[in-house]
Amino acid sequence: MELGVLNIRLSLSIIKPWDQASLQRLEKEMIKISKIVLSHHERKGNIPVINFRDDLEKGIFSCAAGLDRLTITPEGKIWGCYLFPEYFEGKENSPEYQKFYFGTLDNFIENHENVYPRISSNYAQLSMDNFSTPNLSCSLCSHLANCVICPVNAGLSGVSLGKIPHYACEIQKIKIQTKEKFRGEL
Repeated sequence: MELGVLNIRLSLSIIKPWDQASLQRLEKEMIKISKIVLSHHERKGNIPVINFRDDLEKGIFSCAAGLDRLTITPEGKIWGCYLFPEYFEGKENSPEYQKFYFGTLDNFIENHENVYPRISSNYAQLSMDNFSTPNLSCSLCSHLANCVICPVNAGLSGVSLGKIPHYACEIQKIKIQTKEKFRGEL
């Protein structure tokens, strides 16, 4: 921030589990960061950490994979996002694989009018209100409109698409609550 960087985003890995001690430390560190950003805002008048800025639009997060983006692998396979090939590695015979795989580049070019609508409809269901943690459907969570978790990033932790590990949910709650407190102190 002191070097003049105007857009900083804090991103946290959820591929490996976070234990309770790590979550508590994250909460303390987020509070420290919010105080630093608040002090910076008072001196410089801007909020360089994107995580603490006011959102232009609130609403239920939907993954844009397969809807406004496609990825081509070196083998010519088409997916909705660059994370999908890694998530589906070794799962080629699963029904879920066929649900999200657009096919090869050559086949997609020839049959895109049939393939794209069929497969992209599966991607369209990747929204927070369709996800769940082991304890709760995300649609019932009071933080739903502020929560953003990449379904494939969560899936890389070992859960299936649409499932959110408990610790990932806790991380999001910490981030949301810290931002809310920060916004109240502005």
